[in-house]
Amino acid sequence: MKAFIPLLFLFAFPVLAASVDPGLSVRVGGFWASVDSSFGARIPALNRGRRIDFESDLGLEKSRFSPMLELSYRFNDNHLLALNALTLHRSAATREVIRGFEFDWEGQTYRAQSDARVSSRLDIDIYQLFYGYSLWRSEDLLLVGTLGMHVMDIKAQMSGELSLVSDNLDIANVREAEETLTAPLPDLGLMGYWQITPRWEAVLSAQYFQLKVDDYKGRLIDLRAQVNRAITDRFDIGIAWQYYRLTVDHERAASGIDLRFSYQGPTLLFQYRFF
Repeated sequence: MKAFIPLLFLFAFPVLAASVDPGLSVRVGGFWASVDSSFGARIPALNRGRRIDFESDLGLEKSRFSPMLELSYRFNDNHLLALNALTLHRSAATREVIRGFEFDWEGQTYRAQSDARVSSRLDIDIYQLFYGYSLWRSEDLLLVGTLGMHVMDIKAQMSGELSLVSDNLDIANVREAEETLTAPLPDLGLMGYWQITPRWEAVLSAQYFQLKVDDYKGRLIDLRAQVNRAITDRFDIGIAWQYYRLTVDHERAASGIDLRFSYQGPTLLFQYRFF
């Protein structure tokens, strides 16, 4: 089943004011993220629903390095536009299913029998385009509000010893099952910038958003404290301490993909500016 649903999946790397001068800047960085993801399935013999965990049941890594990239352009003292991308791709080698289950993806019903050997893959890509406006400024302080749109692409795959099911009967063996979700949503943010010295700056940002649409609900909490050091007039290094937690839940146990994406700890960022 190909779904197009407005979920809450926000990962904001806003332009944290490493430079308030007009021009183009590029930022790259990364962090280690913890992920807990699952999808709805059924146990045929018991005729009841069950969540299949991508990590504990299918062997995907619970923690993985996530790189990020951001391009931003500040038109003048008050207006900026930014585009950023985050990617997290994971796959697991073939492993044996302890208890058989059925699941519905892309309008088809698939079955993995007990002792079947399957492998899995879950790719998450997040893109954000946002506009920022300077709400208040003084000689050393700046307050910026942001308004934007995130698009999250999720691609789940399972391959190995699977069968296609119709009327509770196995009708064909298949090599691969796939489910794709595209989830756009708006987002709001607020950040504060303090120019400590000509080479040092501090940034605080906070984001919170909650949304419920149809059978899906999600919530984001994103708090960050960051310090940047200008190495040259064009190149900066930033170190941040970030608390980030995202949850997306499907309220029907028999279908849908649930995600828990969380991180708490340091983030390293590098920025280059083109004036």
